[in-house]
Amino acid sequence: MAIFVLQDINDKFLTKTLEWRDDCTAAEVYCSPHRDVALNHLLEVNAKNPDLRARVVACEVGPKNRPLLPQKQSAA
Repeated sequence: MAIFVLQDINDKFLTKTLEWRDDCTAAEVYCSPHRDVALNHLLEVNAKNPDLRARVVACEVGPKNRPLLPQKQSAA
């Protein structure tokens, strides 16, 4: 089972307070169990900021039905 979150090109996640942050917890991240709902939310956020480069990301479901956020890949 997957849960969907929004992530921008700087690897920041959209929080429930509509802020783009990279230091948020799984409890703070906006998430949806439905991809189409997450996509609609992305379109609404993108309408406010046309230069935003974000995407819908599928994550595994962790404890308490919260997303297991992907870790940043370190540059070698």
